Amino acid sequence: MKIYADLSLLPAVTSFVENYSKASGFPDTDCMALSLATEEIFAYVNSISEPDMDIEVRCEAGGYFVKVDFLIPLPDINLSAFNLTSNISLEDESELEQLGLMLASRKTDRLQVLELPGGGIQLTLLKEKTYPEYDKKESISISEFDTFTIRRPDSEELKLFIMMVSQKYEDILMPVNFRYPGKVLDMFSWGSYDALIIAGPSGQIGGGILWQWSGPKTVEFFGPYIVVNSCKGDANQELLDSFIGKLGKSRAVALINRLPTEELPREQFEPLGVLNIFRKEKGYETLPTYFRQMQEDTGSSVWIHPDLEDYLRQKYDSLVLPRDIRLIRDFGEIQRPDSVLSADIDRTVGCATLKPIRWGQDADSNLRDHIALFKEEGINTVFFEMDLSMAWEVFFAEALMKQDFSPKVVIPYGGQGDLLIFQWEGKDQ
Repeated sequence: MKIYADLSLLPAVTSFVENYSKASGFPDTDCMALSLATEEIFAYVNSISEPDMDIEVRCEAGGYFVKVDFLIPLPDINLSAFNLTSNISLEDESELEQLGLMLASRKTDRLQVLELPGGGIQLTLLKEKTYPEYDKKESISISEFDTFTIRRPDSEELKLFIMMVSQKYEDILMPVNFRYPGKVLDMFSWGSYDALIIAGPSGQIGGGILWQWSGPKTVEFFGPYIVVNSCKGDANQELLDSFIGKLGKSRAVALINRLPTEELPREQFEPLGVLNIFRKEKGYETLPTYFRQMQEDTGSSVWIHPDLEDYLRQKYDSLVLPRDIRLIRDFGEIQRPDSVLSADIDRTVGCATLKPIRWGQDADSNLRDHIALFKEEGINTVFFEMDLSMAWEVFFAEALMKQDFSPKVVIPYGGQGDLLIFQWEGKDQ
């Protein structure tokens, strides 16, 4: 939809988004939340727009989500209200126009901001469908068997497998999505996930593995998960070999596992680093990240902060990965004042992952405010993901190190380029 940024046209925009969401199978409550977020964004753009300025609104469904893009022909917009830590005073009229942005960010699950060629920005809101959570107290029958095959599951088999995994494995070894079997199924049906299971002669399920593309050249997999004793050993290895065989002719350069189970044959992978998860009842638990190169890496370019040069050169040398290393430089050019961060929070595990949306000069204080908020809520494990193909993201490095973040893991092609993961190691954990 292309439409003037005129408040009188607001009903047309919200109706467009709400009806598209309903047609995509979203529950009414989720459709309403996305519609309200759209209303706030459009109203804000209207308040700062030029006369007769038009914007483009695009909707896209992905099975388990609906995405709304706003293409706005303005060179810059203050988006600081999207920060989780934003605190807008209702008594300050200069801040009231930011209130709508804050409300929009609370109604949706993810945000993204891209600068458009020729000027303007693309502001993206993503809302995921609400699914019922699986109750681990439910009893599931598990049967042993001697002979097996490796194959793709059907819909009900996949949901049953996810429930079995949820009962046997700790939350720390599963992606958050596994708590919602219906969501995993929709992601599988839409192509976001693929899966293989170990199946017995009567259709029993003994184990399985799931995977997804986490970047243009990298596949991240979860498992192997083995739920019956008879499937350990040969069955486990055959499952892994079948999975790798399916990727043999794909564009995948790297396999990544960030949630390794005890069944993962570590000798077949290279360690990339270790992340530490703080759990109140157990203290720190370590999660190594493992890597396996699938084909020759022809190389790529990465941006690096000078203070991280030695660390990253050593990492790339040890993995024998060819990289053209470029150092970022600040020559006094004008910088935006306000940074924007998104936060994925897993309260069950007590973990938060920060991702940059926009670089700004207040990055140091913004990170400090996020850490303070997490500590208030009892979240002591905090990560920051930085895509090294994006120079503007690398500018966060200095602020991260000032706030006691340390680089821990480099994932080849984990984003658009290599992904560098930092962990907060503050003294007051």
